[in-house]
Amino acid sequence: MSKTIFTKTNVFIAMQYLFARKKQSFLAMIGVLLGVTTFIVMINFMTGVNDFLDDAVFNGSPDIIISKDVEKPNANSILSQGSFLDNYDKIDSFLKDKNNVQGFAHQIISPAILISDAKQLPGSINGVFPTQEDTMVDLERRLIEGKGFQSLSAKNTILIGISLAKRLQVSVGDSIKMILPNGKNQQLEVSGIFSFGITTIDNVRTYTSAETLQRLLGQKNHITNIHIKLKDRDDVSIKDDLVQKFQGITTEDWKDNNKTIVIGNKVRDILTWSVSFALLLVAGFGIYNILNITVIQKRKDIAVLKTVGYSSNDIVFIFLLQSIIIGVLGAFLGILFGYCISYLLSTTPLDTSDFIIVETYPINFKVFYYVLGFFFGVLTTAFAGYFPSKKASKVDPVTIIRGI
Repeated sequence: MSKTIFTKTNVFIAMQYLFARKKQSFLAMIGVLLGVTTFIVMINFMTGVNDFLDDAVFNGSPDIIISKDVEKPNANSILSQGSFLDNYDKIDSFLKDKNNVQGFAHQIISPAILISDAKQLPGSINGVFPTQEDTMVDLERRLIEGKGFQSLSAKNTILIGISLAKRLQVSVGDSIKMILPNGKNQQLEVSGIFSFGITTIDNVRTYTSAETLQRLLGQKNHITNIHIKLKDRDDVSIKDDLVQKFQGITTEDWKDNNKTIVIGNKVRDILTWSVSFALLLVAGFGIYNILNITVIQKRKDIAVLKTVGYSSNDIVFIFLLQSIIIGVLGAFLGILFGYCISYLLSTTPLDTSDFIIVETYPINFKVFYYVLGFFFGVLTTAFAGYFPSKKASKVDPVTIIRGI
């Protein structure tokens, strides 16, 4: 016999054993197929939901917010001089020298009452500098109608979220009245309506020109917040540097403001990986049982093969090849079915009531997950086939032949 175990004869024997029990081999392949399919669908859906929420919340919000440290805030604290940032030009200079800072923008925020022809609602107004805010939030791709931040260059204009627009029953071109806590009021024209996809944002988010808000509040050149975007969002160490360097400020990062979403992402990830690998493990046990039964039924054949010169490595190869063939076929069909089901989900209408505004299921089609599913599908079956293979290689031909 050749020392090389990968021979045509060995492959032929493996295929004969594989097809000798067509039903069991087919069921084992189905087990792998279902495991990989479920893994692909779950990972595509769960990561799709996570990416959607991240894009809607984190990309539409600052990574760090700097504001004045007010010890005893009250309902009208936004109007007091103590609510405005002092010497923010020094903070700007500090931020410009930090490598992890992608950009920052000034805002002046005030509570307000918004009144349309149909309704009157309490809320808050974000006074922004259009050029700065445009580098922080990609509002253009979130516009439902109208124009983005550039429209705030015109006097007395406002951008509002789609959920708020529906509650106020207004559209682009309509006017709403803004009343501030100091009694000042202003008619604002709706120049654009946007959607971040999450009602908790679209129901409260508004943008108007910072100059307009400063003029009405009588606080020219004053701001209440500095919003920061980081290159590496996970590195928020600059927050501690700011507090240590500048007195009288407080900072919040995206983790503080979005704890529920961060925890939800982790729970979904753990659930997805746990269930998916559990299914692959179950499929592996199915292959193990089938090959183990095959070894028991083929003990006489194995004895004959060993008496004519087949080595233990040849026997291992013959039985291990069967599990690998089952794994490869099952995994390939699994990623194919997984893609088809994921595609169908991505085109299926999704009714989320008012919490999330999305037309279809958010699905992630990253190639990495398909490669990972295929790899783990084959790896699981290879391990499942290894132990019966080792058992087969240890069959003593003398003992078997004596019993014939």
